[in-house]
Amino acid sequence: MFDIYVQDQFLKTPAGNPFEVPTLALAKAIEEEWEKNPAPDYTQKPMTALVATALDRVAEARESYVTYAIQAVAKDVVLFWAPKPDTLVKLQREKWAAVIEKVNQSLDLTLTPTLDLTLHPLSAEEEQKVKIFLYSLTTFKLAAFVHLLTLTSSFSLSFLLYQSQLSPSDAWELAHLHEYDQRRVWGHDPETLAREESSCKEFLQTFHFLQLVV
Repeated sequence: MFDIYVQDQFLKTPAGNPFEVPTLALAKAIEEEWEKNPAPDYTQKPMTALVATALDRVAEARESYVTYAIQAVAKDVVLFWAPKPDTLVKLQREKWAAVIEKVNQSLDLTLTPTLDLTLHPLSAEEEQKVKIFLYSLTTFKLAAFVHLLTLTSSFSLSFLLYQSQLSPSDAWELAHLHEYDQRRVWGHDPETLAREESSCKEFLQTFHFLQLVV
């Protein structure tokens, strides 16, 4: 583990835990964040904030993060298909069906899309299969994975991204398939677009964090 030395002292988490990271690459990235922005606000530094989350929250309540991720599987955005218009239905079949199939094959699940917003919870056996994957993640990887899941509203896309079966740009586009189709028809709202761009930046930073942890 690597300590972070900034502003003439060793960094600590907001909860007072030692600020230690598993790789030199991540340590250097965090040091660069503090060089660019020395203000003592962790939320302004994405790498720093993720490490603090991992050490202060995930390490202390790992099981609750695993449970959150498991419950998110049935609420995955790629499972909720719109019945119209035809152009969107076609996109869902072309784009989302392949995502569902890959995840089902990789984790031996039976995820199926729905047209009426009905949730289809995992069976006990399927939950165990997802748990095995989540338990294989280190504290830092789990913190990043759950954040990717939250930003995309998709366990499936986050899983395929983690497994290097999707690029970050493709994962983000697939997570916003409905919004992009609506934007094509109706145009875009500047405020909504600005929020989405901010979220996309955070998503890419989180993916970069995951790369530095591996």
